[in-house]
Amino acid sequence: MSKKDRDTNRAARAASIQKQQSDRERNRRVAIVAVVVLVLGGLVAAGVLLTGGGADAPAAGSGPEAVASGQSLVVGSNPDAKVKVVVYEDFLCPYCRELESSTRSFLRKDAAEGKVLVEYRPFRLLQDPYSEAALTAWGAVLKQGTPQQALKLHDLLYENQPYEAATDKPGLTELKKWAEEAGVKDERVLSSLGETDIAFVEAANAAATKDGVQGTPTVIVNGKTLEGTSISALADQLKQLIAKG
Repeated sequence: MSKKDRDTNRAARAASIQKQQSDRERNRRVAIVAVVVLVLGGLVAAGVLLTGGGADAPAAGSGPEAVASGQSLVVGSNPDAKVKVVVYEDFLCPYCRELESSTRSFLRKDAAEGKVLVEYRPFRLLQDPYSEAALTAWGAVLKQGTPQQALKLHDLLYENQPYEAATDKPGLTELKKWAEEAGVKDERVLSSLGETDIAFVEAANAAATKDGVQGTPTVIVNGKTLEGTSISALADQLKQLIAKG
């Protein structure tokens, strides 16, 4: 999908996507709360919590492995996976959020199982201060924090993505809050989130230019750029390619 095509009616499309994602996120949280209440109720009834039987229960999965690589984050347990995916994205792009919500579940699962290696390469495409602020904040965590913190912040930036046309986009306070939610506790890292890292932005953009990226999201599988008439079509192609191996 070209940048020219995506620019058509972008504001209207962004508003539609944002509302859909907001409704979906609200429903997801309500469902999670309901499940937690039911599970805790069952545990108490069975006496597990009182007897200490839950002490030996396995911890929740920490997700796939991740490692920082320059301006990108590589996710996956198998560096020799047959399918290698590169995702070029902008944290303010509503289409990137749509792709993220459509692919995160199976990409993370398949990455953890060693079926695919996913490389997230955020860069600044949109000429908006928030695009650069979010990118450099994420870059600070990528360079100074841990890969898992960078991965969590990546997800939170999309889950809290503002409207592209909004005049009151999140600032440093919100970025720090999300970084803390991602697990960042080091004050040195948190204090660096508001420092514009021009070198990081330029390097990230240079990588996109080198790969011929003209719009976001751009998905490259084993060196070949995927083409599709919609984000859902791209997501479907990606899922099928991983399944085929």
